[in-house]
Amino acid sequence: MRRYLRPFALVLALAFVIAACAPAEDTEPDDVDDPVTEEPDDEAEPDEEPEEAEAAAESDLLLNAYEQEPASLGLDPIEPPDYAYDIVEVDTSEFAMEGDPRIAFAIQAPEFSWPVTYNQAVEARHASEYPDVELIISPTGLGESDTQIGTIEDLLVQQPDALIVTPLTDVRGPVERAAADGIPVILCTGTVESDQYVTRVDRDNFLNGALGASWLARELDYEGQLVMLAGPAGVPTAEQRIEGAMSIFDSHPDIEVLDLENTNWDAADGKTAMEAMLTRFDTIDAVWADGAGQSIGAIEAYKEAGRDIPPFASEPLNGFLRIAQEENLEFLAVGYPPGHSQFCLDTAMDVLAGETVPSFVNVEVPLFTHEELDEWYRPECIDDLWLPTPFSEEELVDEGYCDA
Repeated sequence: MRRYLRPFALVLALAFVIAACAPAEDTEPDDVDDPVTEEPDDEAEPDEEPEEAEAAAESDLLLNAYEQEPASLGLDPIEPPDYAYDIVEVDTSEFAMEGDPRIAFAIQAPEFSWPVTYNQAVEARHASEYPDVELIISPTGLGESDTQIGTIEDLLVQQPDALIVTPLTDVRGPVERAAADGIPVILCTGTVESDQYVTRVDRDNFLNGALGASWLARELDYEGQLVMLAGPAGVPTAEQRIEGAMSIFDSHPDIEVLDLENTNWDAADGKTAMEAMLTRFDTIDAVWADGAGQSIGAIEAYKEAGRDIPPFASEPLNGFLRIAQEENLEFLAVGYPPGHSQFCLDTAMDVLAGETVPSFVNVEVPLFTHEELDEWYRPECIDDLWLPTPFSEEELVDEGYCDA
């Protein structure tokens, strides 16, 4: 049976129908405030504060995910980080406008299959739902993340009505400049150490990292040696997943993390890193990977070395699932759906309509193991298909993802 969990209900116009690259949940320092929120009315009675009650309910949904998602895999609850208690409702009435807006999106460059789908999804949403909106998309690659600040500043020169940012580095400066100019900022996949944004649309990456680690810990009967293949160093998505995973591994003294290597979420990096690990370590009982790309490369390294492939924590990319079927691999797939870029655009439109939005929108993901492989693997589709897909069957065929 498919495990397709909804840890956080979308608010208002968001209609989540999906299924994670690049950086665990918001790890803002203690001295950073939450995004600017509605001032409570001290004189109002509790039943006159529906938005405050709704915010509490939304926070409860995320907190419940730390119990319900592990439970769906037969695992113990995971301790939520502090930020999970702090979801609030944000009053966006000051940004309400009439007419067709101009929205700028500082997005990740389509260097591999995940950002390709991420970009295609938001472009498809724009064409189908908001054709009269001017959407300015400006990409930045992982290898040039230090240029993203300049990319955002160039977008701000064009005076957008709203700014969507996929943070690949520390973009606090341009985010705060946008806010100072009265431009609402929506973070889409990633975090920033500032309170000068309206909302963030993402999957809780701390939880994703912790889920994979918790499942592997149980598979090892809470003792053994493992390695970690993470995403790019310094990218918030990758760093937060590592933090979530280590919160689990550190709680089990008989589990030893032999090594952690950063990759660019691609097969070549994963293979190179795993080749070095296989040379150094005679025993590797499990592999925690925060991306399917490096998992594919790591499995190839195992095959070439003639070593038995241990359990993997990874993601639901069709190519990984194909290899898992061929190799009879034990795995947990924790989703990070690239289609959630669509919901970032939806949220920007809500903000420009002056609608109240939550300070964090947690994207729903699939969770499944090798025991449910046949329900997810699509042999008629290419390796680069991320599951679940944001596209219709007709679109999958038209775009060359699947055979008719």
